[in-house]
Parts: sequence; structure tokens; C-alpha cells
Amino acid sequence: MDCLQFEDAISDYLDCGLARPVRRTFCEHLLACRPCHQTFNDVREALDACHSLREPGEHSVMAFAGVTQRILNATTAGEMLSCRTLDALISDYFEGNIESSCETIFSEHFAVCDSCRRLVDGVRESLEAPEIIEVPDHLYDRIFAATIGIRRVA
Repeated sequence: MDCLQFEDAISDYLDCGLARPVRRTFCEHLLACRPCHQTFNDVREALDACHSLREPGEHSVMAFAGVTQRILNATTAGEMLSCRTLDALISDYFEGNIESSCETIFSEHFAVCDSCRRLVDGVRESLEAPEIIEVPDHLYDRIFAATIGIRRVA
């Protein structure tokens, strides 16, 4: 199990919704990967805090009143957009189908995420490249030789 699969499975694990073999690989990854272990603890603590907000009492009402604003204040817009979401929306971004308010979030994400910035730069370069690329004649022979054997000229 990789880190993305682990993150996707956290809520199912906490809800006891994982099949036994998946639960086992989840637990193995939890023990082996320190960043995922920290993420798991953060999610569990957040859920515990949410459960305590559901309990009646004057403290929970006051705490709940400003929770949305505290979350927004603690998170920059660039961090709110996940790399996975950016990857799914990248073609819309380059085709201009993203709302202007979302373009700001994209730009702020690029400012804090090197891998997404490199991805976008690479896509931008490929889109700006000339349409026709000259291919050397010997390249076709090398491709045939590497895949199906030597090309025979009739």
C-alpha cells in the first residue's frame, strides 16, 4: 500500500469498513511510514474533537461557532487544493475552463508545491512546443529493433 492509498483508506479503517487483507496492509503501512502515522493520528484527533463538539454543553456551542473560520485562517488557499485535485483539473486549467477565483487557488498551490509547479511547467512547455517535430530516420529502425526485432526492408 502506498501513501495515497493509505490516506484514502483512513476513514474506512476508522469505521471498521476494511476487509481483513486490506486492513492488514493498512496496519503494516501505518507502522512502517512515519508521515502516514502522523496523518492517521491527526485524523483521529480531529474526529475525536468533532465528536466532543456533538456533546451538549455551553463549551461545545462556543467552540463550534468559530470552527469554520479558525480552519480557514489556519490553512492557506494553496494548501487547500490537493495535488490529486490539481492533477485531475490540469487540462481544464490550461483550456481556460477554471473560474477566476479557482485560478488564484491554483497559483497559490504552485507557490507552495514544487512537484505541481514542475508538472505545470512541463505541460506548458509541451503545449508551447512546435507542432511538427522532425524525427531522425534511424529512430524508427531503433524502435522496431527494440520492440519486434530488426526491420527488414523489402
